[in-house]
Amino acid sequence: MIKQALSATLGRASNAFNEFAAARLPSNRLTGQDALFLHLDQPHAATHGTMIYIYDQSTVPGKKLKFQDVLRHIQERLSSSPLYRNKIAHVPGNLGYPYWVEDENFDIDFHVRHFALPKPNDWRQFCILASRIHARTMDMNRPLWEMYIIEGLDNVEGLPKGSFAILTKLHHAATDGTALAELTWALHDVVAGKTSGKNQAVQVPKASKPVTYYQADKTAGQTLFRIAADNLMSVSHMLPPLARVTPKLGVMATQALRKRLFSSSADNKKPKLPHTRFNKKFDGKRVFESVTTDMADIKAIRAAVPGATVNDAVLAVIGGSLRRYLDAKGELPNTSLIAAAPINTRKEASERQTTGNSISFMTVPMGTQIADPLARLEAVLTATTKTKEVTKAVGARELTDISKNTPPATLGLVGRLVTSSFVDNPIFNCIVSNVPGPVQPLCLMGANLVYWSGVMPISEGSGGLFFAVSSYCGKLFISPTSSPVIVPDPEFLAQCLRESIAETVHSARQRLAAPTPAAKGHSTGRSTSGRRQSATTTKSNTTKANTTLAA
Repeated sequence: MIKQALSATLGRASNAFNEFAAARLPSNRLTGQDALFLHLDQPHAATHGTMIYIYDQSTVPGKKLKFQDVLRHIQERLSSSPLYRNKIAHVPGNLGYPYWVEDENFDIDFHVRHFALPKPNDWRQFCILASRIHARTMDMNRPLWEMYIIEGLDNVEGLPKGSFAILTKLHHAATDGTALAELTWALHDVVAGKTSGKNQAVQVPKASKPVTYYQADKTAGQTLFRIAADNLMSVSHMLPPLARVTPKLGVMATQALRKRLFSSSADNKKPKLPHTRFNKKFDGKRVFESVTTDMADIKAIRAAVPGATVNDAVLAVIGGSLRRYLDAKGELPNTSLIAAAPINTRKEASERQTTGNSISFMTVPMGTQIADPLARLEAVLTATTKTKEVTKAVGARELTDISKNTPPATLGLVGRLVTSSFVDNPIFNCIVSNVPGPVQPLCLMGANLVYWSGVMPISEGSGGLFFAVSSYCGKLFISPTSSPVIVPDPEFLAQCLRESIAETVHSARQRLAAPTPAAKGHSTGRSTSGRRQSATTTKSNTTKANTTLAA
């Protein structure tokens, strides 16, 4: 009885303090998860991402957009975003959460820049320029976004003359992939349909409160209160999800121990992370490539294996490309490569417009040791099903809530521990992130959007290879980012990806066309016919034009 009464009293006291502190702290603080990305930043491994949009200017009335008009459009569409004019302010000693304050010297011309693609103005040159732009570290004393308007894509096959690109660069401390997608959609309109005479603005939920630009703490008392409140509130907010997760982890640990003690060694066998080139050290340079395929092909792959998802199909295809790439270099391990896949933990529709991070991760074997593409997909499906069960049992949202409320005074230590542990004991070989896009065609000031993908951050130990996967208007874009130290030949990696797609699509359509009895036993069949088909398909249908840009 005394114990319960004491617990209730402490609970009421904690809630009262949280309400008191929250009422006196502005709502401009970063979460623990956001701030962790600041601590994970390294000079050669920054944690920003770059979204790439390419537009067909031939659809614009007059066939030409002026830079100043695009600049004005960006100002009008993004001025309501809290990211637009806010920069990071740090608490002394990083003892409290960083927070957003207004950049009193904000200069739109610093953030939006105008480039021309150097000769020969082709896709390879565009990938080089995008890699170099992405590799440059951001000015952390300014709002954490940059835009680059790039003209001169005239020699990129598959694009009309006059096409241009916008590269949107954002630090991971400000947003994750889902929030970035929502934010950047605000720049676009839905292309007019047959029943409409004009373009319509993309419906992006607006914040319930107007944007407020905060100033930095002006007194030592304000700073000390912020430090105390941040740390005490974070512990208080972290305890409930931690209390929910801990018993689940205890049950899982008990089950794992029981299985280890009373099951055969074969049953206890876990996927072991193979040592590959993707987990070695690298410098600050980056390489980028991209492959485009039809969503119909990916859905055909998914349909060939009952229960598989689009994500499963993508993981299997990427696994096939890495198998080809490493095999060609004589480096193919006999165990599967492991991919990390971010999970969006936003539950409510109202959370979609929020900036900041709300993500968790799961790790999945990619079946790179399996030659047959559909057998690989079946292995991926089995692995993702088990991983999802574990993630659901533990609670991805609870884990996210714990990371969001990590005490700020410990974030620096957590960042160093994460970085060193991944370097010394990596748990995955690469990252695969899938951010679905709109199914309706979009435009910017009348210029139709034809391509949407991104250059992503990489880090040592946790996989120096990042596959950004995005979908838009019936197309799927798979874009690897790496370092030239790790992937010196990104064009070859892209070719391996094209061949893996062709091989897997061929096998899938064969299975779907076969009678049901034959389909049941097909998964263990040989893939030689698929490889032969891949070679011919790639040669005839996968020119650089149609595999880098959506027409």
